[in-house]
Amino acid sequence: MIDYILSLEKLYVMQQNVSPPVFMQSTCYCIRVDRFREEVVSHRVTVAVPDALFERLQPVKHHFNISAICQEALEMVITHEELKLEVTQPDNLVDRLQAEKKVLLNKVRQAGFELGIRSSSKLSYKEFRHFERVAPLAGSLDEEVLEYLWSFLDLKEYPQELRMQDPDFVYLLEVDPASRVVFAQGWLDGVLSVWQTIKAQVETVQ
Repeated sequence: MIDYILSLEKLYVMQQNVSPPVFMQSTCYCIRVDRFREEVVSHRVTVAVPDALFERLQPVKHHFNISAICQEALEMVITHEELKLEVTQPDNLVDRLQAEKKVLLNKVRQAGFELGIRSSSKLSYKEFRHFERVAPLAGSLDEEVLEYLWSFLDLKEYPQELRMQDPDFVYLLEVDPASRVVFAQGWLDGVLSVWQTIKAQVETVQ
């Protein structure tokens, strides 16, 4: 995995250096882009949660972006509802299948993200810093990346039976190149989410 990403670094340095977006707000927003005026309009949405969930949220709320999570959840639910409406419109078969694929790829990315979190316990300090440095290359990955990821996890002696918890995803990764890329990108995001949580503590000079 590391060797594979290193091979993409020369390509990346020749491209425009664009930093990934950083979400700083903790309130859930719905985003609408006006393509004519090129303006982004944010709408505030209030999210109600039970007391028990709210109490669990407090000690960990600084470890993730609540707004981004709400947006992603809304996107998935809205897409599901749109699919239900399109069932009665057979002329929109292509659009419906594309929407279904989008939902499925979101689930594949989430599976990769969760594996990244679980397997991060096997990573060294040097590996965390390496993946942090090459994170911008995630958009340049191709379908071969999954083989490198499996080889890397083999090297780290991470059990194969713990890697994929949904047998349907195993088949999908075998037949669909896009899902392999998305899964690997999700894995990298999961690893970096752990690193961002512990980075300050690790880097603190004793």
